[in-house]
Amino acid sequence: MQERKIKAYFKQQVHAVIVEKVSDPDGPLGYFAEREPKDEEILGLLAVSMKMGGQSPFREWFPSPLEALAALSGPSRSEICQVFREELKSRQRALPWPCE
Repeated sequence: MQERKIKAYFKQQVHAVIVEKVSDPDGPLGYFAEREPKDEEILGLLAVSMKMGGQSPFREWFPSPLEALAALSGPSRSEICQVFREELKSRQRALPWPCE
């Protein structure tokens, strides 16, 4: 149950991180315009953006977002990373101009 909630939350975070930064040339769209993001980069970006965004909804279980991500199984972390890649590609295709 706990893993499912954490995974669902981070999938929502993927969408939020990409949508909030869609017009930022230094955001994920521009940064990953020429290459596929590595899992470690995605998980690090999610942990940092969550930390900067305020209180963790899992603070009663884990002191930090990074620890919440680390508590997930390998397949769950891979699923979150795949969702990130799909959202990233979808947003990149939707832009009227190429990310630089």
